[in-house]
Parts: sequence; C-alpha cells; structure tokens
Amino acid sequence: MPGSRCALPLLAALLLSGCSGAGSDPDPAPTTAPASSPTVGQRIDETVEADLGGVPLVLEVADEPAERAVGLMGRAEVPPGTGMLFLFDEPVTSSFYMFQVPVPLTAVFVREGTVVHVEQMAPCEEPEPGDCPLYGPDEPFDAVVETAPATLPDVGPGDRLRLGERS
Repeated sequence: MPGSRCALPLLAALLLSGCSGAGSDPDPAPTTAPASSPTVGQRIDETVEADLGGVPLVLEVADEPAERAVGLMGRAEVPPGTGMLFLFDEPVTSSFYMFQVPVPLTAVFVREGTVVHVEQMAPCEEPEPGDCPLYGPDEPFDAVVETAPATLPDVGPGDRLRLGERS
C-alpha cells in the first residue's frame, strides 16, 4: 500500500502522502490513518497487464488520490505476479509507508518507464501511521509498483516497466 517524506498507504501499502515542496505529491498526508474506513483492504477494479524487468504482472491501478492513500492497506496477502500500480500525473518526490499492511512488499519506483529505486518494505505494527518508517527515493518518480517480494527478486535500477491496456 502515498507525501514527500510524508506517506500513506504505502501509504498503505505503502502509500503516499503529500508534503510540501516543488514537485511533491499533491495529495496531502492525513493526520490519521483510515483505520475504520470501508476502503481498507480495497480492491480496485481497473487493472493493467505489465512487464517489469521481464516479469509479467497483473496490477490494480491506483491513479486517484483516495486509491493511492489506501493502497494495499489491510491486504492479508499479495499473490505472486499481482500487486498495485500507483500512477501520478507528473513526477513527485513522495514517501510510502506500511501502516496497516500486514505483509512485506517490494516497492519499485519508476520514472518515464525506467526503474529508479527499489525498496523492500516490512510491515509496520505501530499504532500511529507517523511512527512507521518511510520508504522512497530522493529523486522524482511517476509510478510505483508494489508486489510480493518473491515476485521481483532481481529487479533493479535501469530495468523497464512496460504497461499494456487497462481493463
């Protein structure tokens, strides 16, 4: 499971949350997590087939601020070959966290189709989202792929993300 050293879902699953600064994610970081929100454990109907470093994936597309804010929070599992694609309209410098994400994830940060950074993210069991570690590169990105660590064991900077048609 989205800010610029503020984060959400990965913000959930990381997710991102917006903070101040030029080029930062425009989504403001909430002061509290959506713990009781009906969107925790969300499933996004829109998917895309992708290839990341030669590995085929089927990814849910989180391209709206609310979707990115929840990300993969509450997911008990992320099966191999699946995950979530966080898309931004323009490059951002944001952070993701693992608040309410009970499984480890790999986050692959991409700019213009090229991997710029990869993070292995551990679940955060802290009671407050602000107590969770933040993950992300020091450079802008426009997409993030989150998936199970076993799915992309060899992906790294310079690898390419290719997206198919959304369904």
